[in-house]
Amino acid sequence: MSAPHADQLIDGYLARVRAAAADLPSGARDELLDDMRAHIGEARSREPEETDASVLNILDRLGEPDTVVAEARRRPNAQEPHPADARPRPYVPGVLEVAALVLLLLLWPVGVILLWISPAWNIRDKVIGTLLPPGGYPAIFLIGLVAATTVSSGATSGPTCTSSADTTGTVIQNVCTTPSVIHGAGSVVGVILVIVLWLLPLITVGYLAIRLGWGRRAQAAATT
Repeated sequence: MSAPHADQLIDGYLARVRAAAADLPSGARDELLDDMRAHIGEARSREPEETDASVLNILDRLGEPDTVVAEARRRPNAQEPHPADARPRPYVPGVLEVAALVLLLLLWPVGVILLWISPAWNIRDKVIGTLLPPGGYPAIFLIGLVAATTVSSGATSGPTCTSSADTTGTVIQNVCTTPSVIHGAGSVVGVILVIVLWLLPLITVGYLAIRLGWGRRAQAAATT
């Protein structure tokens, strides 16, 4: 049985290999990609029960795309690049990256998968996009719902009262205290946390969008 996201993970890995091998002749590049597909297919056939984790392990064993391409360049039968292929072609972000940014907000698990598939971001950017915040707006909504329920239950507890009585059992003093200052400070902190939580996904997506533009300009500059 195939892993749920096997095709997406493999296609993303091969896209990174293709981008790293952009300066190779088209024949050598196609041969390298065919070899990678054959190795991946053979490794998948040996898996008793394929999962996303097992597919990721197979790709990890193959190595980082840059390392794989560097080894391919050192092969004795590697051809000299044709002048038309001498300049690396920059990876142009497209629908995959736009979908990743949108779904990080609305459908976080799918957005994270697309984020890691895309070769447009580096590892640091992908970790930031995955962890800040985990779950996107659906998770923030659930956290807010739980917090609101907790605050409501705490608000109904009322003030704390203490009584004192004389030797006959008659109450002579009854003192009630309400932690209004603590509750007020807690409300301010809660409002700040809510604002930060709701802005954090937008800030993260904005950061990834900016990094996407930087990467595209850097790649274009390298080809001039």
